[in-house]
Amino acid sequence: MDDDPVTGRRMLTESAYADDRRLRSRMAIFRYAETRADPRWRTAPVAWDGTQVVADIGCGNGLDLRRLVPEGRCRHAIGVDLSAGMLRPLTGLASTGRLSLIQADAQRLPLHDNSVDVALAMYMLYHVPDVHAAAAELRRIVKPGGTMLAGTNSGNTMAEVHGLLDTAVSRALGRPVRAWPALSFTTETGAAILARHFSSVTVRTYDMALVFPSAQPVIGYLDSVREPVLRLVGQPFDFDRVLSDIAAHVDRAIAAEGSFRAITRSAVFACS
Repeated sequence: MDDDPVTGRRMLTESAYADDRRLRSRMAIFRYAETRADPRWRTAPVAWDGTQVVADIGCGNGLDLRRLVPEGRCRHAIGVDLSAGMLRPLTGLASTGRLSLIQADAQRLPLHDNSVDVALAMYMLYHVPDVHAAAAELRRIVKPGGTMLAGTNSGNTMAEVHGLLDTAVSRALGRPVRAWPALSFTTETGAAILARHFSSVTVRTYDMALVFPSAQPVIGYLDSVREPVLRLVGQPFDFDRVLSDIAAHVDRAIAAEGSFRAITRSAVFACS
């Protein structure tokens, strides 16, 4: 459906991802990592030598491209996203001539067969209505002997935070509610999906502890998904009141334990 809270085209281009503000709000939680991780872990399965052509499909505001291109780890990069607003922050980097930007659907990529050495699909396949169509396109554009990297989250990532949201929304509506959207492509389901399109699929998991000294970053993270949550629940409720309830719970945990902790559980599949 066009309005699906996870895969809807309107959600991905006109509201939730019309620009990168909400994405930046979610990414901000990683400032609270107990041990800072180098984001290069996501692309570490590739032996970058400066000769590769890479296509970052669903590149968003370019977390990986902002390292690969300036550091000379690839010869040329192509950033592809469904949302023009998400590509906009990358126009400066594209002006160097080493990055091309394309607004396109991952299910119908305007790239030639066997045209890239590396394809990235980082934390985006769960946003695609037909995951298998996107995986087939990724297989099509990667050269023989090339690599496709697909990043995703576990179904249990940030369970400590998502559970608070489910509980608070359930309390607001007086019935049990799963408020956090379920994803179609996760650490648990990804290998089986990708194995239908690639002969070799390996996975590297990465867990990260987040330690929050206040409720503010947790509330900022949850507020960034306000629209898809309201659409998923399908019944009006006071989202601000829900956030206030969650903030009070987090504040109590911090008062008792000194901080509020959550675990992000991520994975990257390397496919060839």
